[in-house]
Amino acid sequence: MASTLLETAASVRPETNHGATRTVCHVISSNFFGGPEKQILAHCQKLDPSRWRAVVGSFLEGRERVPIIEAARERGIPAFTIDTRFPWSPDAARQLHQSLRRHRADLLVTHGYKPNAVGFLMRRWKRMPQIAYVRGFTAETWRVRRYETLDRWLLKGGFSRVLCVSEATRQRMIEAGVDPERILAVHNAVEIPTAVLPAPLRGELGIPDSAPLLVAAGRLSAEKGHRFLIDALAKLKQAPQPHAVILGEGREHEPLKKLARLLGVENRLHLVGFRRDVLPCLRAADLVVNPSLTEGLPNVVLEAQSLGVPVVATDVGGVSEIFDGGQTGWLVPAGDPESLADAIRAALSDPGQAEERAAAGRRRIQEQFSFSLQAERLMAVYDDALGR
Repeated sequence: MASTLLETAASVRPETNHGATRTVCHVISSNFFGGPEKQILAHCQKLDPSRWRAVVGSFLEGRERVPIIEAARERGIPAFTIDTRFPWSPDAARQLHQSLRRHRADLLVTHGYKPNAVGFLMRRWKRMPQIAYVRGFTAETWRVRRYETLDRWLLKGGFSRVLCVSEATRQRMIEAGVDPERILAVHNAVEIPTAVLPAPLRGELGIPDSAPLLVAAGRLSAEKGHRFLIDALAKLKQAPQPHAVILGEGREHEPLKKLARLLGVENRLHLVGFRRDVLPCLRAADLVVNPSLTEGLPNVVLEAQSLGVPVVATDVGGVSEIFDGGQTGWLVPAGDPESLADAIRAALSDPGQAEERAAAGRRRIQEQFSFSLQAERLMAVYDDALGR
């Protein structure tokens, strides 16, 4: 089945007419507008309107606003919230059922352990195909680890299809017991920007023009590996010494500041919090660094390469699938600050090679990771799930 789906996805063309328009509903539990949220909304906008329309749902959970719902409505995408008194209230499944009926949804796509579970329970009332989207597991806290254990159990047989953002993630799911016949890898995608001006990070942060500028982006959480970037920064003693800017917020903010002081690089580390101008910040970098310990297929790597910026990244998840085995960037082992420092040093010391790999990376992104190509692959999966 997996190979059949791949062949179908590759053969479908935008002009193909599969009949009446159907509605797909994407549901995610979302605290901020990050990589998965960007992927969902961009995909919804790329759907062929003669074949599919999209609806987006999320969980309110006592908050006044949910960024992905606001962003969806701004883009003209119908959206709804599920609001329950308790985070795991059984009423969530009933509310999801009502929203799906109201929007006349034909297919449900759920992203993450909570939407997966709520959708699974919802199907007691409304029998419809449900596709689970796997973007990777973080094991961020003991509570998350417990929920992810439940999710892996559901993924083994609770859904019509399981989609993974990389082939590496797909293989992990197969090893975890998911039926290979029901699981398919469809890569994350990225818009190819035409012109992005660099953010004035040096002026904002007082970084000398002569100092190499490293930029990383992602929530400040242990699995993102930022501590290893700080450790690598301390090992980069060449003159002028590089500075590192990390975009993002999270529970690791204070521990990272403490580590930087301990290693004597507090003046070369800049934790700038959440930024809306992520692409301009990446464009300002001499080198983008992704030091994660675990990933599905990282948006920041796709975005950096779409801008033609050189990238050093840990060899986790589907990163090697983006890098084409290392031809378009520098791959290093995860959790190894010495190797990370060596790769950063190699990239900075040979601008010609860095430019060559960055250009090759941008070409690969254009050819293999566009939202248009992703949309065609996913619409083929949707059609298959409904037997069309």
